[in-house]
Amino acid sequence: MPRGNNVQGPANEVGAKIVTSASDIEGLFDTCRVVLFDCDGVLVNSEPISLATLVDVLEHFGAPLSLREVSDRFTGRSSSAPIEYIKEQTGQDVTAAFKPYYYEMLFARYDRDLTKIDQIDDVLAALRARDIAFCISSSSSVERLEKTMQVTGLGPWFEGQVYSADFVENGKPAPDLFLHAADGMGHAPEHTIVIEDSVAGVTAARAAGMKCVGFVGGGHYADDRETACQRLYAAGADIVIDDMANLARAIPA
Repeated sequence: MPRGNNVQGPANEVGAKIVTSASDIEGLFDTCRVVLFDCDGVLVNSEPISLATLVDVLEHFGAPLSLREVSDRFTGRSSSAPIEYIKEQTGQDVTAAFKPYYYEMLFARYDRDLTKIDQIDDVLAALRARDIAFCISSSSSVERLEKTMQVTGLGPWFEGQVYSADFVENGKPAPDLFLHAADGMGHAPEHTIVIEDSVAGVTAARAAGMKCVGFVGGGHYADDRETACQRLYAAGADIVIDDMANLARAIPA
């Protein structure tokens, strides 16, 4: 069953602030058997690129929004969300045209600017060394995830362990993707930890009955990590961190 609406675990002890101590994280892993990683903003520092690109794409299709509005509406959501928004605003059905236009622009910027989140390799190595399974569970399409893995070199960590919103009917904030991924990895929700940077993703993890570590170390939160932290706690994150090095140190031997 999903956990309640109150923040659980170490968050209560640290006052719902960004956690910097490995000891405040360790307890979450007591029963953990698998970790589900969101991709954009968690594994890779892609959100500043994708949000800025989406601003340009929405303007192209006649449904302009500011960068802040795009971030608030679409962070953590699949591409169906902006497609639906364009239809609401303009009456156009851009389903066929949206992805080719968006991806052409986005992938060119990925080739130039996309980087991994600092110390994410250390987290993945720690999980592997301690025999904790992990996979990607992302709102991004398979095509976008493949490009991300190729550009950043993260692909070998996740071969055969990538779950996309393409695989389920309802994307985040519905729990479908996380439940599908955990089942595919062979583990129950109560033995699962989700690493997420978005309110939609944290909400989905809570609805799936999983523990959730919020992450606010991505570039899209650089100007206001504290506000982002509070939003993720309000959505139900157990803890919120801004440095993957602390998570790597906390994964128990």
